[in-house]
Amino acid sequence: MVKNMISDMHRSIIHGMAMELPKAEHRACARHIYANLKKDHKSDTLKPLFWRVASSYNEADFRSNLAVFREMDPRACDDLLKKDHRKWCKAFFRTASSCGDTHNNHTESYNRTLKKARRKLFVEMLELIRRDAMQRIATRFKIAKKETAKYTKKARKEVEKSCDEAQNCYSLSSTGGKYEIVEFGNGFGVSLSRRECACRKWDLTGIPCRHAVCAIRENCQEVEDYISDYYLTEKWRDNYRRGLSPVNGTKFWEEVGGRRIYGPPYKRPPGRPKGKARIKGVHESPTKNNKYKVGRKGRIAHCSLCGGAGHNSRKCPQESDESRAKRRRLNEEARSAAELQAQDEAEMELAMIAQEEVALMEAGISAQGKAEVQDVSSTAP
Repeated sequence: MVKNMISDMHRSIIHGMAMELPKAEHRACARHIYANLKKDHKSDTLKPLFWRVASSYNEADFRSNLAVFREMDPRACDDLLKKDHRKWCKAFFRTASSCGDTHNNHTESYNRTLKKARRKLFVEMLELIRRDAMQRIATRFKIAKKETAKYTKKARKEVEKSCDEAQNCYSLSSTGGKYEIVEFGNGFGVSLSRRECACRKWDLTGIPCRHAVCAIRENCQEVEDYISDYYLTEKWRDNYRRGLSPVNGTKFWEEVGGRRIYGPPYKRPPGRPKGKARIKGVHESPTKNNKYKVGRKGRIAHCSLCGGAGHNSRKCPQESDESRAKRRRLNEEARSAAELQAQDEAEMELAMIAQEEVALMEAGISAQGKAEVQDVSSTAP
């Protein structure tokens, strides 16, 4: 069952989530929120302040971090709050899924591997994507199979970090498995039986925070026993245990007798080839929206015939009438040659289709004749 999903909050995705997964939590990618904010507010000092707001685990931290953000740029803060902060701030996320992610950057690694597939035809593109996904699942299953610890490496790292930070805390015990953890003069209520902490980090991620670690040690128990089952190594293996099955190539495909489909004739687009890479956003690529980038604005054109400034070879005033007529004639000949070549290619393609249709008809007639003259043995039932 899908408990949450992170997207760029496109209208079609919002509609699809409401129709297909109405009970799932739909989070907004914080990276897209900041990219839209930066279009109107160019200051680089807003970036760490924004991520501090988005990474707030509770409403108290959200209010304090938002106040610092407003003090730096009030207009940017007002524009930021126009987006529903309950969709992109950790302080308002549900706690049932043990997931505290605020962005979908993990999909970018998959998009990077599809760069080669985008250059292929449709069927070949799908085949490359399938093979990449099959290999990716198999590789991760091998890594998970070698893991010997009870919990995953990510969970162990987070627990080690919490244990180091717990040195600044001390606990005051209460009844019913509840503790008050004091950190720098501020108290945090912790309930070991319900696995909750006032900072909400343990509630949201499923990994004990520094306050929970202090309470667990006070109760003389193991910290790993309070990690969510979502981080068990066995569950990690189960995610990749069933991989994609291999598919035989086109050599083994059966002929269905239908008409063969050919790709459209290739026509080179104007301009320099841009490749098949995914088009990145303005604030996603460091080379875009650069004020030091050299452009065509302010450049003076020079003629390739006379070398003069302010015009090109098409409107050169020093070109003779003979030279201009010759150049136009050569251009027309090249254009007509290209049209004839395209016409020849189209005729050849139609001829190949006709030959295949004739071959299919002959094969069908011969098969029918063989079926008519087939001898039946007297021993047949």
